[in-house]
Amino acid sequence: MSAVNSVKPQRLEYVEQTREAILGAAEQLFVERGFRATSIDAVGSAARFTKGAVYRHFPDKQALFQAVFERVEVATVEELQRRVLDAAGAADAARVAMEGFLEVAPQERFRRIVLEEGPIALGYREWRELDHHYTAALLERLLSALIEEGRINDAPVGPLARMCCALIGEAAVQLVEATSGEEAARADVLAALAAVLGGLDLVAR
Repeated sequence: MSAVNSVKPQRLEYVEQTREAILGAAEQLFVERGFRATSIDAVGSAARFTKGAVYRHFPDKQALFQAVFERVEVATVEELQRRVLDAAGAADAARVAMEGFLEVAPQERFRRIVLEEGPIALGYREWRELDHHYTAALLERLLSALIEEGRINDAPVGPLARMCCALIGEAAVQLVEATSGEEAARADVLAALAAVLGGLDLVAR
């Protein structure tokens, strides 16, 4: 490989490393301080780059937050996908995914970035669309498998997935806002989901 050809991959690697460092610093600050109290200057300082370096990767603070938001969403979906790999059928996969999400949602990273700061930073409509984009993709696969196995009646998967997103999202919010012990609150939410989902054996009772 010539010296010229080797420079380009090294440059691209540096650019990606810089972007990841900025995202990591921004995520920590958004979690600790919130969107409004976090400045681009603070992100650059925490990442050990200039403000100009941050702006070369992200045009404004909202774009930076959106990148952090999507990073957290992708990590969450990947974690849920790993959990369902060993599931015994579609119903078990759906149960594992829902219980996994309700375990992840109250954790500080997801709670602060997605549930609390997301609507503030992105606006309700954009926040809702982005959240559904990532969550609904996984739910559509799970629901399609349930339909194929005859566990639920055939129905338009897209709208069904979005409605399930709303249901599970509200369950996550209730867990975050619960004043009782975490395990007791989680048990109550799972019981409520079981009641709503009726005869489907998707939630541990």
